Amino acid sequence: MQDEELLRYSRHILLPGLDVVGQEQLLAATVLIVGLGGLGCPAALYLAAAGVGRLVLADHDRVELSNLQRQIAHDTAAIGLSKVASARARCLALNPDISVDCLDKRLSGQALFDAVSSSDLVLDCSDNFDTRFAINEACVALQKPLVSGAAIRSEGQLSVFDPRRADSPCYRCLYSPDVGDEALNCSEAGVLGPI
Repeated sequence: MQDEELLRYSRHILLPGLDVVGQEQLLAATVLIVGLGGLGCPAALYLAAAGVGRLVLADHDRVELSNLQRQIAHDTAAIGLSKVASARARCLALNPDISVDCLDKRLSGQALFDAVSSSDLVLDCSDNFDTRFAINEACVALQKPLVSGAAIRSEGQLSVFDPRRADSPCYRCLYSPDVGDEALNCSEAGVLGPI
C-alpha cells in the first residue's frame, strides 16, 4: 500500500482483526450490489469508503424526487439519471482509488450469473421477490456469499447466507417460492428513510 492508502485506511489497519492484510483483501475484493435504492445507496458508499477495490452496481431505474428522502447516494441534480451512474459518481467522489462498474439493466438469466460469478460477495438490495429468488439461485449455484436486506414502513431485516457452508440455509429456505411481487413495496406502503 502507498502512504496515502495507509492514511486513508488507518482506522481499519489499527484493528487487530483487520490490519494491513485485511485491508489488502478488501482492496482486492469485488462486491456486486443489486439495487441502488434505500439499501444499496448507503451500502455502496460505505463499501467505497472502506476500500473495497471493485464495486459492481446493478439497477435499471432512474432517480426520482421521491427517492431522495432515503437514497443518499443521489441528490436533486441526479433526478432523471440512472441510479447506477448517480451512485457511481458519488462512490468515486468518496474514494477515487476504487473501481466502480455499472450495469444499467435488470439482471436476470446469464447476465445475472455472470455478474455473480465475477464477484466475491453479493448484496441483494432489490425490492421484489422474483429478483431476490433469482439472486439466491445464482449465489447457491456459484457458491457465493449473499447478504440480503429489506426495508418497508418502519421495519428492516438483514440476513447473511453462505452456501459454501453445508449448515447454511439459503434465501429460498426462509421464504416460500409462491410468494409473489404482490407483497408490500415502498411506493405503496411507505418507508422510513433511516430504516
